[in-house]
Amino acid sequence: MASRVCRSLIHPVRGRLLTSQAAAVHDVDTSSSLQPVTKVSKLGNGITVASLETYSPISHVSIVVKAGSRYESGDNLGISHLLRNMAGMGTKETTAFGLTRTVQQSGANYTCSTSREFITYQIDCLRDELDNVIGMVKNAVTMPAFKPWEIKETAASMTLDKAILKTQLPLQVFELLHYAAFRNTLGNSIYASDSMIGKFSSELLHQYVADHYTADRMAVVGIGVDHEHLQYLVGQFQCSPSSGISDAKAKYCGGEIRVEAKNDMVTAAVATEGPCINGRTKRLPSKDLLPACIMQMIMGTGPFVKYSTNNKISRLGKAAGSATSAPFGISCISSAYSDGGIFGFAATADKADIGKVLKAAFGEFASITKSGFSEEEISRAKNQLKAAVLMNAEDSNLVLKEMAEQLLIAGGLADITDILAQIDAVTISDVNTVSKKIINGKPSMAAVGNLSQTPYLDELYK
Repeated sequence: MASRVCRSLIHPVRGRLLTSQAAAVHDVDTSSSLQPVTKVSKLGNGITVASLETYSPISHVSIVVKAGSRYESGDNLGISHLLRNMAGMGTKETTAFGLTRTVQQSGANYTCSTSREFITYQIDCLRDELDNVIGMVKNAVTMPAFKPWEIKETAASMTLDKAILKTQLPLQVFELLHYAAFRNTLGNSIYASDSMIGKFSSELLHQYVADHYTADRMAVVGIGVDHEHLQYLVGQFQCSPSSGISDAKAKYCGGEIRVEAKNDMVTAAVATEGPCINGRTKRLPSKDLLPACIMQMIMGTGPFVKYSTNNKISRLGKAAGSATSAPFGISCISSAYSDGGIFGFAATADKADIGKVLKAAFGEFASITKSGFSEEEISRAKNQLKAAVLMNAEDSNLVLKEMAEQLLIAGGLADITDILAQIDAVTISDVNTVSKKIINGKPSMAAVGNLSQTPYLDELYK
């Protein structure tokens, strides 16, 4: 379960994330020294718009709404899962067939994804087809119909999602770990429970959209688009400026969840409270995020060479490798959100070896509080972290998603060079101080598989 630096790293990169795109094939003067420029505007309808003009023949646009699973209540738990699966259904102005036909005739891709904090509707299309496609997707976001028979039909795809989830132990553990750590808010799963599938009504969906799909909770970002034209298109969105609802703050609690499964392999994760992205949690402010990212790189995020292991380089890999000669996988994990986070490790091993691996990893973290990290480890981790930042900045999908989320969390974008400078400025004292705060926090644990020989959380301290 290798955890590449994703949310925990890209979110603090509130910068000008430039992508490598081909020049436009027509109607663009590329003879001058045109450089991609990020522009941000707040429109009269209250929606924030950002663009990165790369003069590419392909436009990428995301509509991101602060309406993820963390905002669900006991009455509508799992509703964001349903919204994800209904993104291609009928609206008040067109049918599901009409939406699909427009997308296909335009040669576009249209996807919807959800996370704990956001629901993202993304369009990838030819620049000349953007007007047609975004008009249809705009209706799906701001004017959904939620026809009762379409809601009923969507239950089948939700059930399929749950069936696929049951085959992916690492993903199961990730969901359970959040539930153990936060209980509600960030603990809410991005998947609806079996008991809720088929129980959502059209009225419940319309109420959730009315509460959360408002202009102050929405951002539209584009890559390979003209900023003025994107402003014009988004200016036609019709949604309420604000619903006036207040969001519950995430609170780290800690706990343990174990799920027995007919599988001789066991996947388990242990974590404590980690830094947040914006603001301050009870114990860890957002300024601790970059030192935590450096710590994550030192502990190990999976192999960097294809088909190799991380048993000779990373701290966790070496510790687990010394405890067992059997196959295993281990990685340091970190997930940072707007007002909370978790930091720890995840491991997969045979039922007979998982206890050795977990205790070895637990002991390695404990040793850090005594000996700390060396200058050599810090220097190598900084280079790995900067490389990860710049490589992720080459992925247009990541850039698109993160630009919108940065706007909704931080309220703006900074230059990526500032982030690289901040990484260089982190000292060995910063990393050692933050590592001690994280390691000494209250732990959470989740495990799935044949747990007959998997130690309980309290047994890892012995």
